[in-house]
Amino acid sequence: MASLGLQRNLVTYFVNELNLSKVTAANMVSNFVGTLYLTPFLGGFMADSYMGRFWAIFAFAIVQLIVSLSNS
Repeated sequence: MASLGLQRNLVTYFVNELNLSKVTAANMVSNFVGTLYLTPFLGGFMADSYMGRFWAIFAFAIVQLIVSLSNS
């Protein structure tokens, strides 16, 4: 539900605030959502092939902590 709400809000924001066409806004949001859905596969591949479970959890937890602290 949150992802669907985000998609609709992004399209509205792009059209109303950034004055993009509806087609361009929808294309940008679909590219964003596609990337959003593919990143877990990339992380899983890196964890399985190169890092191991513990180091993958540790590394991505550190990344999440840094992002969370920078947004607050």
